Amino acid sequence: MHTKRHAGFTLLELIVTLAVAAIILSFGVPGFMGFVQNSRATTHTNDLVTALNLARSEATRRGSAVTVCSTTNGASCNGSTDWSTGWVVRDAAGNVLRVWAERSGGANVVTGGVNSLSFGSRGALTGSATTFDIKVPDCTGKHARRVSVNAAGRIAVALLSC
Repeated sequence: MHTKRHAGFTLLELIVTLAVAAIILSFGVPGFMGFVQNSRATTHTNDLVTALNLARSEATRRGSAVTVCSTTNGASCNGSTDWSTGWVVRDAAGNVLRVWAERSGGANVVTGGVNSLSFGSRGALTGSATTFDIKVPDCTGKHARRVSVNAAGRIAVALLSC
């Protein structure tokens, strides 16, 4: 006589599987947080570099100064050195070319004390060179970034320890 065996898991097999999954997740979640921090810092850095490159290329294309400045309302420069509230690219006539809103995820963009950068008609800075440090909350390891703009208008990005 053949008895039909039921396919499925026993309670013991299910408990062992859940225990193994919990152990694996306990090792994976801290690593995932580092991945999220790195992705956030990279995204914010790319946004800032895009704005700076846009301002520089528009200045050379238009043959007049284009400015990148911190903003809170997306329409005007706020005169603050806190760039985490967002930034705007404006032409010499004050027309807004593009707006980047406040940074989501709590990223902090810290500057060397400037509230705006202007690129002249040849793509060089009209002021002195500056740096922006981008850090995310609870930053660990090398998840921060430094964006440097030299007097010639060249933009460089480097990793920083938090």
